[in-house]
Amino acid sequence: MSDDEPQSQPGDDERSAAQPSDVERELLALGQNAPRKRTESKPHRIERERREADVFWGGVLADPVGRRELWRIIAGAGGAHAFETQFPAGQVGFPDPNAAWYARGEQDFGLRLYHALLVRNAHAVALMHQENDTRFQSSKSQPSVKQEP
Repeated sequence: MSDDEPQSQPGDDERSAAQPSDVERELLALGQNAPRKRTESKPHRIERERREADVFWGGVLADPVGRRELWRIIAGAGGAHAFETQFPAGQVGFPDPNAAWYARGEQDFGLRLYHALLVRNAHAVALMHQENDTRFQSSKSQPSVKQEP
């Protein structure tokens, strides 16, 4: 074997023989890997792309890791802080209007993404809150409130 030939990694045969995931099967069913016709009309292209996006976001929202990472993008400290309004201060402690507008743009992006996901699958977004939002996680120290009829 020469140095120019790629060496196989352990598990390459296993990966090639592995079954495609549910998302991969759905994309294959949609014709994701099929060559595209140049004459595809705009309405057909828009509908196809909508279906592909539904499959993609459905897969992300169906996975706990996907929900966690989306939460970090939407509301995390390094993300878009969609649910908090920030007024960053400059070096002298006075609010910096440019930084405030920048933070507002990040927040608006996070809210747009959050609302788009909410429209796609409200149940998965609620699950994302339960798994990642400390405000939704129940505490055993808090007494449960019973509702009277």
